[in-house]
Amino acid sequence: MIKHTFYIFLLFILICIPGFSQETKLKVDTGNVAESFIKLGNYKSDSAVIRIKNKDFKNANKFYSEAVKEYKKAVKADKNSFQAHDRLGIAQTKTKDYKNAVASFDNALAIDPTKGDAFRERGIAQAGLGKDTMAIRDFDKAININFEDAGSFYQRGMLKEKTRSTHQAAFEDYARALEVVVNFEDVFMRRGIMYHTIKKDYILALNDFNRVLEINPENNDGYFWRGKTKFNGGDFPGADKDLSRYLDMEPENVEALVTRGAARINTGNNSGAIRDFDDALKLDPKNVIALMNRGTAKGAMKNYTGALEDLDMAIKIKFDYSTAYINRALVKYVSGDKKGACKDLEKADGLNNAKAYDLIQKYCEKK
Repeated sequence: MIKHTFYIFLLFILICIPGFSQETKLKVDTGNVAESFIKLGNYKSDSAVIRIKNKDFKNANKFYSEAVKEYKKAVKADKNSFQAHDRLGIAQTKTKDYKNAVASFDNALAIDPTKGDAFRERGIAQAGLGKDTMAIRDFDKAININFEDAGSFYQRGMLKEKTRSTHQAAFEDYARALEVVVNFEDVFMRRGIMYHTIKKDYILALNDFNRVLEINPENNDGYFWRGKTKFNGGDFPGADKDLSRYLDMEPENVEALVTRGAARINTGNNSGAIRDFDDALKLDPKNVIALMNRGTAKGAMKNYTGALEDLDMAIKIKFDYSTAYINRALVKYVSGDKKGACKDLEKADGLNNAKAYDLIQKYCEKK
């Protein structure tokens, strides 16, 4: 009886002690729980970055997807964590889940609207959705918060590249980004491509691609673009060297093969050029530039039959290819078909090829 009374008394004490009440729940530090999930997510994201550097994109995406799961756990643990929402948005952007990324950044900015980085990251996701105007607004907001935000200048510049009327604004954004981060490799690359493709200023383009490769000698795209720039600037041996370096890593890039082949024609390496065009045409059998240039190289090696076959095929695929008509005319002329040559030159002249008229005067006018 005494023992029974003692147990009843002990049970009464336990019920009365704070923390043991049936109505009292154990308190959990959600902030610490969320932080632990964020750390796990960060680890997964860092692993993804390493794999991207090694061009292991499949596993990189896998690690980003795992990071998304960890950040979602962090958000569930603490819905008021700016960092959890922000990190989730970044990882979702990496997996190209742009719609949910925007929603995550909306949540983050509702918690703290002073974070310029979140505006920038939301802008990247908006751009991924094709909402360029909204993306630019976000980059503007990020820059207004922090005028030293080189990333936002870079991202805004890329969007302004798309519209002819804002090309100059893009150059200005890239210049500002480089004032902040003097070795911003991606900016030099983008600006160099603009100089090359839009302004046709091969000197300025070459300067930028040189800087890209000074910063990162392993940037293979840098060799590709510098090789193209050297070709267009008339440095054919330099173009051959850079494109060869690029093709060591990317041997199936048709444009690189065709450009290197053209550079080799200009240095007299016609056999090497033909090999390049052969490789290009295995990958793209209807590539008219490769066909036309291979025909030109064969003509230079006095393989007139092979040259005419290639040039005929190029014209069959692209009937208004004026350069092919001129090159076929020259092959016909040296092989003794003056009438056929002059007919091709007249066709090229009708297609407004600037060289055709002078060639007609030289080879076709009756003396």
